[in-house]
Amino acid sequence: MSHAQTRVIGGVTIYVPTGAIETAAHALAPRLTTLRGARIGILDNHKEFADIVLRGIAQRLQQEHGVDVKVWRKDYLGKPSPYAQEMAAGCDAVINGVGH
Repeated sequence: MSHAQTRVIGGVTIYVPTGAIETAAHALAPRLTTLRGARIGILDNHKEFADIVLRGIAQRLQQEHGVDVKVWRKDYLGKPSPYAQEMAAGCDAVINGVGH
């Protein structure tokens, strides 16, 4: 994070979440034509109740669409997902839990 994205307020340095985006834009992945037999990744970020919602979604996807579900539990804080490459290689789509 550059110095321009910090401010000192009352003697405390804070990060200001505004400014230039430091990543390149990417095109969205193509929409799946069907869920039947798809490989769906589920990324649970440990938010309260996210696991319950995601478990329900996984069960419905398996029962109604025959998807193959793999679940990852996010146990890292403030870092890019260490699972991104594995998920991209092994999944047709990914659902991310955000809790409440």
